[in-house]
Amino acid sequence: MIASRRLLTLLASLLLIGALAQQVQLERQVFDIGRKLRCPVCVSESVADSAAQIAVEMRDIIQQQLQEGRSEKEILAFFQERYGDWILLDPPKRGLHLLVWILPVVAAVAGAALLAVFVRRWLRSSGAALEVDEADLERVREALDRESP
Repeated sequence: MIASRRLLTLLASLLLIGALAQQVQLERQVFDIGRKLRCPVCVSESVADSAAQIAVEMRDIIQQQLQEGRSEKEILAFFQERYGDWILLDPPKRGLHLLVWILPVVAAVAGAALLAVFVRRWLRSSGAALEVDEADLERVREALDRESP
C-alpha cells in the first residue's frame, strides 16, 4: 500500500516535471521566434525584448501557433503577411532591401577606386620636373639679392 502510494507520487512528480519542462521549452521557442520580429511600437526592440502590450500579445499569438503545430517559418510568414517585411528584424534581401544591402558596398568600391585615381595622379604630378622660364628665375634671384643684407 505504501509502495503503491510512493509509486503514484513519483509518477505524478515525473508527469509534473515533464509538463514543466515542456512549458519551458515552449517559452524558449516563443522568445527565439520573438527575437526575429520587430516590436511595432518600440524603437529597435524585438518582440522578445519589449514589454509593450502589443509585444505581449504577439508572444501569445506565437505560443498559440506553436501549440497548433506551426513551424517557425510559418509563424514568421504569418506576421510578415500582416505587417510586411518591416516586421522582420532581418528582412529578406530582395527588392528595395537588396538595394539597401548592396548600395554601401558599391559606394565603398567606387570611393576606393576614385581615391586610387586621385592618388595616382597626385604621385605622377609630384614626380614631374617643373619647367621654369629663365627670365622669371633671374627676376626672382635679383629680388632676393636686393632684400638680403
